[in-house]
Amino acid sequence: MKRGVIDRVERAVSAALMDLALKPGERILIGLSGGADSVALTHALNRTSAGGRRRPGYTLTAAHLNHRLRGEESDRDERFVRELCARLQIELVIERAENLADWPNLSNLEERARDARYAFLNRTAERVGARYIAVAHHQDDQAETVMLRLLRGSGVAGLGAMDIIGPGRIVRPLLALRRAEILAYLQAICASYVSDSSNDSPMHLRNRVRHELMPMLERDYAPRLGPRLAGFAREMRELDDYISSEGRRELERRLRDGGRLDLAGFGGLHPALTGTLIRQWLRTSRGDLRRVYRGEIERIASLCTVAAPGATLHLAGGWRLRLGYGCAMIERAPARTAASQFAVELAREGVTEVDAAGFAFVARLWNRGDAGVGGELETPRAGQMEALFDAGRMEAGLVVRGYRPGDRVRPFGMTGTRKVHDVLVDQKLARERRATWPMVACGSEILWIPGMVRSRVALVSEATERVLRLTAKPCANLENSALLRN
Repeated sequence: MKRGVIDRVERAVSAALMDLALKPGERILIGLSGGADSVALTHALNRTSAGGRRRPGYTLTAAHLNHRLRGEESDRDERFVRELCARLQIELVIERAENLADWPNLSNLEERARDARYAFLNRTAERVGARYIAVAHHQDDQAETVMLRLLRGSGVAGLGAMDIIGPGRIVRPLLALRRAEILAYLQAICASYVSDSSNDSPMHLRNRVRHELMPMLERDYAPRLGPRLAGFAREMRELDDYISSEGRRELERRLRDGGRLDLAGFGGLHPALTGTLIRQWLRTSRGDLRRVYRGEIERIASLCTVAAPGATLHLAGGWRLRLGYGCAMIERAPARTAASQFAVELAREGVTEVDAAGFAFVARLWNRGDAGVGGELETPRAGQMEALFDAGRMEAGLVVRGYRPGDRVRPFGMTGTRKVHDVLVDQKLARERRATWPMVACGSEILWIPGMVRSRVALVSEATERVLRLTAKPCANLENSALLRN
């Protein structure tokens, strides 16, 4: 029994290393936390490092980052790792993280800790000359990752989850094994390990998925759900590999000088190809796809298909997409201006970008007889992202500007005036957004606050000869998105 589980785990580790084309004596860096998984990985690599038939020998170095987040427990883990590596005669590199828990916002502490850990591992691999970093993810981790990404609405690329090799230097020799097999292996070779108490905390979604959701699903609905999800991830990676290769070919065909994307025939592409093409383009332009989600890909596809030249879309991480004639480009978004400083003259025809507000305004003029409007039935109502104006009653010209203390508006359908501040508060606009929410003004009069209120100034009537239609197009990632629904 013991021999069987030992052989099974060590064969899986050796098989995972076969595709690495290791040279005899090549160094592998192990990410060693002291927990059961990384300790099992360390023992298995150490026991098979001498090589054998059709298998080159390799050299091991372990790396441990003390995150200093759990007080004495973190220091206990460091002591355990030191003793283990001394006993196994494995070189060990230790580093202590600084100030991870000192940030005012602890909501992304887990992500910062992970980033710090991988930065440390990559630095250490560079320093010791290790081409690969072995980490201890296993099949249960894979299943949890797929479930988490299903819950978050990930697409094909995200549902592919983890592979045995990659990204970068990472290799996962335990990925084909379940945690029960890993624990049985540790018991069989009489190896001890330490436990991280934070892994039992229900504060973290992954822990609730691990300890509550997955056991319930496997018990009551889907026996062997873990291996099924791991197999599903493998199929998604294969699908993603294929569609990504097609996306790269399409991107090469469309990419122009300066990173511009040729949009000729873009709307006729299959949606699956469109999505992967956009991802490849974003990665090429930005360098990575961090915090790029399905909704943003869909907004980019829609803009590239139907929007007019000059339209813009603000993207995550301080980037924006801008449309030209027959092309699109991704560039750094200009810094938004303070509310008291921005005032942009509004063109009577075409697109006016107002970066400080995160909006683009599309203007079109008609003769009243051609506009299909007339009388009270066509008068715009408050709450729309489109408004009609009597162009002849706006001789001073239109400006898009931000809120200024003391601003008042004369709402359509009411007598008197209202404080603009009260309108913004009533619409539940976030405090930090109020300074830059756009307002269309003519001289000292505020005519329109998109998504909120239209004034009774310059309304279309029977006497109107020229009609100006204004459409406000918000960029992506704006707060208070409920205000933007028409």
